[in-house]
Amino acid sequence: MTPDDLETLRTLTTTQLAERWRQLRLRGDPPQFKQALVRGIAWRTQEREHSGLDAQTRRLLKRAVRSAPDATAKRTDSTNKPRQRVKLRTGTTLVRTWHGSAHEVTVLEGGKRYRYRDTEYESLSVIAREITGARWSGPRFFGLTKLGGAA
Repeated sequence: MTPDDLETLRTLTTTQLAERWRQLRLRGDPPQFKQALVRGIAWRTQEREHSGLDAQTRRLLKRAVRSAPDATAKRTDSTNKPRQRVKLRTGTTLVRTWHGSAHEVTVLEGGKRYRYRDTEYESLSVIAREITGARWSGPRFFGLTKLGGAA
């Protein structure tokens, strides 16, 4: 496919691209997103122009897929490392706004206990559950951790 052909594909409407998808008999229903349609059609056109993958390459790819690690197996790389806990000093106040109300929690005993509305708790998660009515990670609810790593 020449760059001009790719540029032509980009000028077509989503409806026109979906029709071209059907004409080329690409697998499945046409995607609803223009970029995905353009990529699929361009791939098929290049595949036809260059006769697709040779038999040896197809065999190598099949072998690689068969020998690939199980995606559902537990990962042992750095993404499974436990998160480091944030050390909170006694007297620190955590504030979280939830549905327009500010909720203040005071850290007691170096982060081993917490006070929320004149009641003491052993866990931020219990406090987060009381505030939201749902199970939350307390440290995450109060902004002490980030997705995918330690704070």
